[in-house]
Amino acid sequence: MVTAAVCAVAAGYRPYTAIAEWVADVPAATALALGIAPDRRPSDTMIRRLLPALDPDQLTQAVGAWLAVRSATAPSPARRATAVDGKTLCGPRTADTTARHVLAACDQSTSHGSPRDRRGLPFP
Repeated sequence: MVTAAVCAVAAGYRPYTAIAEWVADVPAATALALGIAPDRRPSDTMIRRLLPALDPDQLTQAVGAWLAVRSATAPSPARRATAVDGKTLCGPRTADTTARHVLAACDQSTSHGSPRDRRGLPFP
């Protein structure tokens, strides 16, 4: 279900309801590829409970490790282009700390990348 939520967000669906609608609308073959039984798709409520319960550091580490493996196995083309995107995360700022900044870079020839923090260091 996490994979389906990541795909929905990558497709531009941000609110929980929109993610649930995306999952409900994908073809049965896509649902199966995402590990979801086509006749038992997650509800809006299930997605609202699951996503906030995820540990963001563990999710970042898992995605970063997966991307690193994919990047290491990609052939090296003669000319490479890298897309870079940065975000300031909502919510984590307090009186003592600023919001966390996230940077992602993606090799456009392979569509693989590695998330980085604002200092350019890989997430642990």
